[in-house]
Amino acid sequence: MIWHIVTRELLDHLTSLRFGLTTFILVALMVTNAVVHLRTHPERVRKYSEKVNASQTELKSRTQLYTLLQKGPGKLYKRPSSLAFIADGGDALLPDESVSGGFWRLYGLAYIWSMGVPRLNMEAIGNLRPTSMVVDWVFIVTYLLSFIPLLFTFDALSGERERGTLRLCLANSISRPALLVGKFLGSLITVLIAFYCAVLFNLAIISTESWTQLGGADWGRLVFIVLIASCYAGLFVAIGLTVSAMTRESRLSLVILLLIWVTVVVFMPSTLGTLSTKWMSPVQTHHQFQTAKDTAFDQIRSDFVNKWETLRERRQSAETPQREVAGVDPSELEIQREFVSKDMEIRERLSRQHLSVQSAQVLHARWINRCSPAAIVQYALESMAGTGFNRHLQFLEHCRLHIRLFRNFIVEMDRSDPESLHVIGVPKGMSKKPVLPEAIPIFEDKITFQDTLSPAVVDMLLLVLLLGVFLSGAFLVFLRSEV
Repeated sequence: MIWHIVTRELLDHLTSLRFGLTTFILVALMVTNAVVHLRTHPERVRKYSEKVNASQTELKSRTQLYTLLQKGPGKLYKRPSSLAFIADGGDALLPDESVSGGFWRLYGLAYIWSMGVPRLNMEAIGNLRPTSMVVDWVFIVTYLLSFIPLLFTFDALSGERERGTLRLCLANSISRPALLVGKFLGSLITVLIAFYCAVLFNLAIISTESWTQLGGADWGRLVFIVLIASCYAGLFVAIGLTVSAMTRESRLSLVILLLIWVTVVVFMPSTLGTLSTKWMSPVQTHHQFQTAKDTAFDQIRSDFVNKWETLRERRQSAETPQREVAGVDPSELEIQREFVSKDMEIRERLSRQHLSVQSAQVLHARWINRCSPAAIVQYALESMAGTGFNRHLQFLEHCRLHIRLFRNFIVEMDRSDPESLHVIGVPKGMSKKPVLPEAIPIFEDKITFQDTLSPAVVDMLLLVLLLGVFLSGAFLVFLRSEV
């Protein structure tokens, strides 16, 4: 009986004018999205490849161990996501490379490369969307795949109640749950047919370009993305049936649903995104961050100068000369090592703290925005597409892991030289043997399936929970409503 109702609903919807119009609009937007991606993504990939090759060439030209330590791994670049056409994620507002911090020379010593904090546009990132609208899948799904289900469900029950056919249906052997399930599936399948046709057009166009070929992991992520969009469409089908079951006139149902759509999809995300930044304490500005670093550096530099001068005075007043190793005073090397190590550690610690505070504010604002299903689906699509703020945090974590590996490599190479004094950070205390360019660790940014799935799990569970809640609400309202 349920499938008979589903078939009848499908035939009614597929032969209607609204199905043709929605399919045309979805296909037109998806084709536009694919064409824009084909024009922009190859250039983005080429620029990324050129930057990476230049950085690796410069890195391999450094053959001295101390030079590698001082200059570090160079700039580390974020790989463009092959699924950027799905979710732009505001990547234009996020840095696509790592930065270094600290440049100084003192008493023949120099800074050691440390990972700094890329400057973030906190005001823009804190909002739900960038200032300029991008026609990506997020735009199509959040706006159209929430509005279209309402067009197919606003008169699903109220319209039949107006025409008197609802009483006739329930007078037969059809139960209310069976009728509601049939109408839910019929409307959802209709919406998904139009959406899946548009998706096939989009992917067919994108697959024609060699620069945009998708791998096995990309197709796996696409399956999850389509499932997320389908669940989101089902959520608004359930909302449409709930309101339709509550009203006796289809016009009133349509007005209520339009108000709900504007509130939940348009008003709440933009308003909550703005208000959430005003409710929070202000984040340390970039100027304040630089001032804190300068103050900390001045303190350790003052300590170093005092120790250095004390050592020189002690050496001059000593009756017996200090014992030296390979012509170098070990006490002098230890003071120098302590100074450069503290400088590097403090700069990186302050950078991590600054980034942590910024990230906490953005993530807190996003939790407030999750009051809207549109925000939930946007964050889920960004995570699965490998774009957005979570992807940026993952990139920085990959950079930190590589830097740790890079420094461990330097330490191991220095330990393997028996002639070295093994004082890392001081030119006189490190190995002078040349390093093979092939042995230097190379950074390669990757977007793995696990990295994209992990941050999206919570949003996917929230969507499923909301779908269950509103579908249950539709059942309760319809079971208690008068025919």
